[in-house]
Amino acid sequence: MTLPNVFFITGTSSGFGRVLVEQLSAQGQNVIATARNLDKIKDFDDLPNVTILQLDVSDSEEEIGHVVDQALGIHGYVTHIINNAGYGLSGCVEEPSIDQAKRQFDVNYWGAVSVTRKFLPHLRTRTEGDKCIAAVSSAFAFQTQLATSYYCATKAAMEMTFEALKMETQHLGIKVLLIEPGAFRTNILHQDTNIHMPKHSIADYSPITDNVNKMYKELDGQQVGDTGLGCKRMIELMNMTGEAKEISKGEMPVRVALGPDAVDMITKKGNELVENCNKWADFSKSTDRKA
Repeated sequence: MTLPNVFFITGTSSGFGRVLVEQLSAQGQNVIATARNLDKIKDFDDLPNVTILQLDVSDSEEEIGHVVDQALGIHGYVTHIINNAGYGLSGCVEEPSIDQAKRQFDVNYWGAVSVTRKFLPHLRTRTEGDKCIAAVSSAFAFQTQLATSYYCATKAAMEMTFEALKMETQHLGIKVLLIEPGAFRTNILHQDTNIHMPKHSIADYSPITDNVNKMYKELDGQQVGDTGLGCKRMIELMNMTGEAKEISKGEMPVRVALGPDAVDMITKKGNELVENCNKWADFSKSTDRKA
């Protein structure tokens, strides 16, 4: 008999994480919702099939392992891990402190890696039910942005690590999926809550940062991406149902962009890489030792 799905989701207090919990619960799926602040997800107690746990993904491996053990004790297993927790860091490369930049990686990148590593022994040894690891990356993993480079770098690092993980674990029946959203109407652009500002700004960069911050404020709440539809597609992908199953023939892809802007950004970057590689091809190939 196939095991009922159990979804473990990080960063569920807002945005994609919150909507995923609501949609999965409405579908009758079992959900373990986590957040740094349990007060922000207390309302999930009223949802059927949802259990809440406190988790800061930047905590130590030991602390994360303790939460994973708690999660595995609820239903006896977990089938789907969704690494969603994260935030943005504004500022040109020189502006945020090194501690701010490292903190960005601790949450966005190392948080996802640490949670995943703690679940892998369970996934490797379980022989029944689905085994899926999803990471919410970004189209910005491919197309860096002014005054947002550290955020983009965390997502680029996530892409390489989870793509390698897919290759390393496919013989064990573990599916790995990278989800690359564009601009969706979440609270990701809320300054000082989900976008952290550098502690010390540098006047020489103000023509750039002023424009970027102005753009964020104007875009906040106006994004064309429908978070509900985006989460619906994510669930289709993770469960391999609906249109996702038809397109993939049941084989989970390594990555999928979400949103027309994400498709455009990734396509543009791909074309730029090919064009640049072709332009310099003869030069690049001139480095082999002579026979």
